[in-house]
Amino acid sequence: VTVEASFVEGEEPGHDCPSEDYDDLSTSAWYHSAVDYVLSEGMMSGVSAYEFAPEDTLSRAMLVQILWAMEGKPQVNYLMQYDDVSESAWYAEAVRWGVSEGIVSGYSESTFGPEDPVTREQLATFLYRYAQDQGYDTSARADLSGYSDAGLVSSYATEALSWANATGLITGTTGTTLSPQGSATRAQ
Repeated sequence: VTVEASFVEGEEPGHDCPSEDYDDLSTSAWYHSAVDYVLSEGMMSGVSAYEFAPEDTLSRAMLVQILWAMEGKPQVNYLMQYDDVSESAWYAEAVRWGVSEGIVSGYSESTFGPEDPVTREQLATFLYRYAQDQGYDTSARADLSGYSDAGLVSSYATEALSWANATGLITGTTGTTLSPQGSATRAQ
């Protein structure tokens, strides 16, 4: 018996469209190109080998991990004393970096809330601080008064949410609502 092998140069599965590797992602979804981007850049991964969970809630730890990955996962020497962030947690170094850079903060000196859902106004605030840290122009502002729930935006997040809305990073959940206290999804 003679066996011959021939090799053809090609791409690995999923390289053209990383979303195709996950059973719960659709190539026709509104978030398709953004999810492909974060997957291909290593900023996010699935919750399992075949599941991305686009409609699941984004946690504060997940968001910090994404921003940390965008920075190349730098190691920092910073004493962090959050009782709810274990040194061995998958997000510990990301939180350490984010806090040391002033991009994220906890609820108090001892509580970060890593597993808490990130609210849309927290998302805007973390993105705003990250953009400032990177030296991006953060001067754009949108008038949020057209949203019926603009009064629900926390004072700490008003400027950040106005910037995020002006740049199109965060749009309304409807034409008239921002849902600042609502949770952000992994797709968002």
